[in-house]
Order: sequence, then structure tokens, then C-alpha cells
Amino acid sequence: MFKWKKSADLDSNTFFKSWQAYTVLVLAMGAMMFFGVCQPDGGTQWVPGGSAAAVDGVEVGAMEFRRAHIALSNQMQQQYRDKFDPVAMRVAEQTLNSIVDNLTLFVEASRNGFYASDEELDKVILEGDYFKGQNGQFDPELFQRFLKSQGHTERSFTDELRRNIVSSKLRTFVTSTYRGSEKVAEVNYMIDQTKLNIDFLRLDPNLVPIKIESAEIEKFLKDGGEAKVKDYYEKNKSEFVQEQKVKARHILIAYKDARAASGDAVKRSKEEAKALASKVEAEAKAPAANFAKLAEKYTDEAAGKAKGGDLGFFRKDQMVKEFADVAFSLQPGQVSNVVETPFGFHIIRVDGLQEPKSVSLEQAKNEIAEKLIAKDKKPKLLEEKATALLAALKEGKGQGELAALGIAWKETGDFNMGARVIPGGLGPDPELRQAVLALKKPGEISPKALAVNGSHYILRLKSRTDADLSKMDAKEKEQMLSSSRFMEAYSLYTSLTGGLRSRYEQAKKIYRNPEYLQYDAKMRGPGES
Repeated sequence: MFKWKKSADLDSNTFFKSWQAYTVLVLAMGAMMFFGVCQPDGGTQWVPGGSAAAVDGVEVGAMEFRRAHIALSNQMQQQYRDKFDPVAMRVAEQTLNSIVDNLTLFVEASRNGFYASDEELDKVILEGDYFKGQNGQFDPELFQRFLKSQGHTERSFTDELRRNIVSSKLRTFVTSTYRGSEKVAEVNYMIDQTKLNIDFLRLDPNLVPIKIESAEIEKFLKDGGEAKVKDYYEKNKSEFVQEQKVKARHILIAYKDARAASGDAVKRSKEEAKALASKVEAEAKAPAANFAKLAEKYTDEAAGKAKGGDLGFFRKDQMVKEFADVAFSLQPGQVSNVVETPFGFHIIRVDGLQEPKSVSLEQAKNEIAEKLIAKDKKPKLLEEKATALLAALKEGKGQGELAALGIAWKETGDFNMGARVIPGGLGPDPELRQAVLALKKPGEISPKALAVNGSHYILRLKSRTDADLSKMDAKEKEQMLSSSRFMEAYSLYTSLTGGLRSRYEQAKKIYRNPEYLQYDAKMRGPGES
């Protein structure tokens, strides 16, 4: 259980320990659930096609929905026992809403500078107890078994884990940094009414090109680098070994008895669907046909209408057999004949092929060594570049350096002194906040470049408007006292979640796939009570 407490700043070490333990616990509990390949063949459960939900372009797929649905179903089944009814209790809808809430928090946290580095991901995976073998060390085979049982790839797992970490950081930050009621009203007023606007430069590692000579690679390998290279190879197998994949678009014409049929498709007979599919096939094969536009017009897949039928890259085992056999037989640019599956009739166009790749450790050795050397050298080189640029700017120069680097000043816009998160992408870092508050006169530049999450920042005060205490009346003073009292952290966090969801809904940045709302009813099947 979380321990809520008042804190002016966030202790990153304490914070890491808390979210690391929480995240690994969730993973361990989730790992008790076993999944097969997510398709209707072979007796395994199915889920609808396409993305389950998306927030501002960030998508969650079928397998993540299924994992969350099973977790919630198990929880509710334990609570309600024989009275548990997933359809009546709208488990699918609750699952989808929970996914949207978590995704909204991740998107908002990312927009405000919260970040999960690769090192943090490694720490959770490698140091968490769940993936340790009998020797107490990280066990790659155990980790791979976990991925397979959960229907995960290494990429999908780390993407989901990264979102969990970032969202947890935002949750912990919000609930541990609010000001307590001990603060005097005048101080709160000054903090809330003093307005700042900051110009800043962000230098990231990509700005530092590094050329590694072959002699340097040889020396690195001789001086103990072989073990580091092997370790990298074992932890990043997906970079070097991958199955064949196809990138395709499709148009689905469903009918009333087809699996997961919804919307207008339920009014269509199978014969009508087949006739329409043949018509669409002819249009798709016409010279200069725009397949994406045809998908937007005809497809019965909700996500496909928004994405022009785009399925992205997929492996053969990720699709039902009838669909996969045809897709993997086509060449880029080819359009299929009508393909029948349990979901209806499909017209498929292949856009690209990704051939199988298998690169041995020996073949990849030099490439990995070069990458590791560059990773070690970049922080120092970036710091040197940032320090030199800062010195030039303080002398009234630096324009040529900015142009050469391809960067320009960015502006945060006005924000109050008490803001927990500095807008414009600067985020919640305590050192950045302190450096911002130390700037007093417009045009003043921070005394040093600040290193945050692998990048370096140079700050410059654009404007500062200090609060005028004489303008604070009795009513405002009472409001300040009231707002500074201790608030229940859970209520604060719930309020934040609801507000964000409402804002993103109004901006039409949230998508819920309606087919997933029917998941419980479809799984129960017709005629079951």
C-alpha cells in the first residue's frame, strides 16, 4: 500500500524503490495468467482485431487488453464468486476505461517531461526478484518463458513497462509534492501569483556525432569489452534475430453471423457481403487505386476506418491462418483476391516485407562494441559541448554554434512559481526547478548547463512578474489557507485522472474500439445465460 506524505520535493532514490517494487509485484501477479496465441484457431480465446484503445496516437493492442481483462475478471470473480457475471458487470467496458485512464496519464506525463530511461527499465527487469534464477541472478530463459506465457514480445513488454513506470512517476510526484497547511497564506500567495517565463535550450546525445576507429574497437574488446558485448547481445536478441514479417493493409467486409461483426455489418447477409467484397476487390485492383481511402470508405473494422486499414508489420502466427497464408504469399504492391476468414471477407494489400534475420554474436561483435563505446563517450562530449555553448552565450555570442547544432531557444510560456511541473517539456526535475527559481532578471542565463535524463539544458529568464502582497484581500487569504490544508492523496489523484480524461475526450484524442465492448458477450456465445 502506498504511504502518502507531504514533501516539497521528490527524493528520486526513495521514489525509484517504491515504483520498482510496485511494478515488479504487478508483473509477478500478472505472470500467473497463461496465454496462447491470440487468434480464434486452436481452441484459444480470441479478441477483436485492431487496437483496443488509443490516446493521442499512443495505442494499446489486443493482447494488453486481454491481460488486463483477465486480471480484472479474476479479481471480481474472487469478490463476487458465483454471482460474478462479466456481461452484467461490464468487465470489458471497465477494462477499456482503465486502459484509457492509464494511457492518458502516460501521455500527459510524457508531455510534461516525465521519462523512463533504458537504464531504469533494465533495473526493474534485471534486479527484480521475479526473473531471478536459483543462483539469485537474472535468468534470460525464465524471462523468455514469461514473455511467451503472456503473449509478449520483448518490445511490447518493455513498451508496457515503460508506460507503467512513467505513469507511476507522475502518480508518486503528484501525491508527494503538494504543500501542506503549515505554509502561511502569504507565502502560498507569493508562490502562486509570481509568474515566470523561461527560454531554454535542450542538447540531447544525438547532437554529438562520434566516429569510432577500428583500433579503438579492438582495444575495447581486448580490455574486457568481450563480456559487455556478449551481455548486450543476450539482452537484445530481438535486434539480431527476428522472424519474417509482412506490412499490410486490409479491407474487411463482415456480415451478421461473422465473428465480432458490429455496426452496419450485422444487417448484411453473407451473400451480400461476398458481393460487396468482390466489388471492392475490383476497385482496389484498378490502376491508381487509393487502397487507404477505399478502406476508410468500406471496411467494417473500426480501427481500420481511422487508419486506412493499416495493420503495420506482423508475424504469420499473429493472424488467422486463412489471412496469413495469403498475406505472406503476396509481393509488395500486390492486392489479393477476396479472402474468407471467420471475421468475414478481406481484401489485402501488402506494403512491405521484412525478411528473417539471424546475426550471430561473432558477426555483431564489432557493431555492438562501437555502440557501447559511443554510449560511454557521448555524455562527456555532450557536457563539453554544452559548457562551451553556455560560455559563448554569456559572452553575447553562440548564434553560430546554435545554427551548427540545429537547435533554437524554446519558450515555456507563463507559469506560476509553485508549478510542480515546468511546462514546455522541462518537466518536474528538482534541480531544473531550483535553477529556474534562482533567475531574477530578464536575460539572465543559468550559471551552468544542467544534465537531466541524458540531455543538457541551458536556461534563460524571459520574464518574471512578482506577486504583490498588498493586493491579497481577506477572501483570498482564506482561500490560500484552505487550499494549503492537507488533502487526501487518493482523492487528489482520482481527480487528476478524471480531469485529464475529460480534457482529452473533449479534444477528441481518445479512441475506444467499440468491438472490444462486446468482448464479454461474444465470449459467452449465443444462447448462454
